[in-house]
Amino acid sequence: MSVIQGKKTDQFPSTHKPPPPLLGKLLSHYGLVLVLFIVVVLFGLLRPDTFFSVANARMIASTNAVLAILALAAIAPLVAGQFDLSIGFTLSLAQSLATGLILMQGLDPMLAIFVALSAGLLIGLLNGLLVAYAGLNAFITTLATGILIQGFTQWYTNGESIFGSLPSWFLMIGRSELNGIPLPLIYVIVIATALWLAYERTSWGRRSLATGGNERAALFSGVNVRRITLSSFGLAGFLSALAGVLSATILGSANPNVGGNYLLSAFAAVFLGATCIRPGRFNAPGTVIAVYTLAIGIAGLQQMGASFYVEQLFNGAALLAALGLAKWSIWRRATRASKS
Repeated sequence: MSVIQGKKTDQFPSTHKPPPPLLGKLLSHYGLVLVLFIVVVLFGLLRPDTFFSVANARMIASTNAVLAILALAAIAPLVAGQFDLSIGFTLSLAQSLATGLILMQGLDPMLAIFVALSAGLLIGLLNGLLVAYAGLNAFITTLATGILIQGFTQWYTNGESIFGSLPSWFLMIGRSELNGIPLPLIYVIVIATALWLAYERTSWGRRSLATGGNERAALFSGVNVRRITLSSFGLAGFLSALAGVLSATILGSANPNVGGNYLLSAFAAVFLGATCIRPGRFNAPGTVIAVYTLAIGIAGLQQMGASFYVEQLFNGAALLAALGLAKWSIWRRATRASKS
C-alpha cells in the first residue's frame, strides 16, 4: 500500500470494471423481443379465435415481408452515416416496372425482374455518386431523386394502377410456401442474415461501421469513405427494388403511389430495431424484430376494431419511442462509464 496526501491507495489499483447487472443487460439487448412476446400473448388472449390462427400468422408474415426488406434497405446508408429517402419511391418504380413490362410491353417476366432490380441498383449508385463524390447533402439529395423517381413512375403508369393476368410462376415467387412457411418470410430471413454477417464478419462491414461512427477518423485510418458510401447507397437501391418486385409478386398488380406508405414504417422499424440486439447500432435482426412487433401490434388493434388511421399513429409513436430509448441508452452507457 502507498500513502498519497494522507489517504491509503492500492499500489496497483484495479482497472477491472464491474459487469452490468444481468437483468439490465438482457433488457437492453432483448427488451424488444419481450415486447413482441407480450403483444402476441395480449392480443392472443383478447382475440383467441382469430389472432392465434395459422391464417393470421401467415398473413402477417407474408404481407409485412415487403416492409421488412425495405427497412433492411434503409440500414446500409444509415450505418455509413447517411440517409436515403428515395427507397420508398424506388420500391414503387420497381413494382411498376416488374408488372408493367410484363403486362404492357409483353416482356419476359425474368427479364422484367432484371430490369426492375437493375433500375434500383442504378438509382442507388446515382445517389451514392451525388453524396460521396459531389459532396451533396444525403437527406436533400435522396429526397430530390425520390421525387424524380416518383414523377417517372407516374409517367410510366399514367398515374394508374397496373393489373392483369400475370404468369403463375411469377406470382408463386411471392405466394408460395416452404414447409408451411411463406416464401416472403424466408426471403426476409435470408437477407437479414446476409446483412448481419456482412456487418459483423467482413472488412466492408467493419469499414461501414467505422465510416458511420466517425467519418474523419475512418478516413485517417485508411478507409475509402467514398467507396463505402457509394456501395451502401447501391445496396439500398437494390434491396428497395427487390422489395418492389416482391410486392408485385404478392399483389399481382402495381400502384405507383404505394412507396410513400412504406417509408415512415420502414424508418420507424429501423430506429426501433437499433434499441435491440445491438443497442445503439442499426442492425438487421433488430430491424426484423421491430417490423413484426409493429405489424403484430397493428394487426391486433385492427382486429379489436381500431380505425384505419391507427397504423400511422402507431408507427409515429413507435418512432418517437425509439428515439427516446436510443437517447436513454446513450445516457445510461455514459453514466455507467463515468462511475467505473
